[in-house]
Amino acid sequence: MYSREYDNRVFTLEPSGGLKNSSLIIQDQETDSYWSIMTGTVLEGEMKGTKMVELPIGEKMQWKHWQEKYPATKVLSIEGREDTKPGYQRYFASDMGFRNSTASDTRLATKAPIFAFHFQGKSYAVAHKDFSDGKTFVIGNKQIFLFRPAGSEMFLSTNAFIADKGDFAEKDGSWIHLSSGKAFAPQSRKFIGNGDTNPESFNGFDTFWYNWSLNNPQTAILGTADANARK
Repeated sequence: MYSREYDNRVFTLEPSGGLKNSSLIIQDQETDSYWSIMTGTVLEGEMKGTKMVELPIGEKMQWKHWQEKYPATKVLSIEGREDTKPGYQRYFASDMGFRNSTASDTRLATKAPIFAFHFQGKSYAVAHKDFSDGKTFVIGNKQIFLFRPAGSEMFLSTNAFIADKGDFAEKDGSWIHLSSGKAFAPQSRKFIGNGDTNPESFNGFDTFWYNWSLNNPQTAILGTADANARK
């Protein structure tokens, strides 16, 4: 999820109806500029070159899980219409991307599920399979902790946290944030324990490799032993 506020202005963002490299492009009503959610930048228009600001509040899940958390949710619809058709069944059953697009970077499979992010001016991706049940990755002097339950569906958001290098440690089968002494609880997917200090949440999002790599061709892959040797 991205902020709507830039240069002391609030923008009204909506789908543009167009795609670039099979990925959504949004458009603002105020300047008619085109914003790419995959690159995190404005591609064309008055705001071209603007770096989009991610907000750490987005959470992806299936409707059945949302209902469990928020049973009083109201659903917006058109004349009460209900969409009960499995519209994405064929898409998820295929190894190909949207409209048969494929990843030109073959370090990962076209539809490999990944957690992707921009950090310190560079693009990164981690395959979901490489941090099942929790794992840390080091970038410079920082350490990133990522968690997904083993076997979780693509619709579930990855939990991501960042700290100084060495501040996350695995002890007796649990992940500990040493600065706060809090332990990661897989059931709640949070660090819990006494005290007000918490590890910082980290921005990124879950997508498929082809979506990300076609728009971020210089991506470094974390976690797969030979993935950073470009083919």
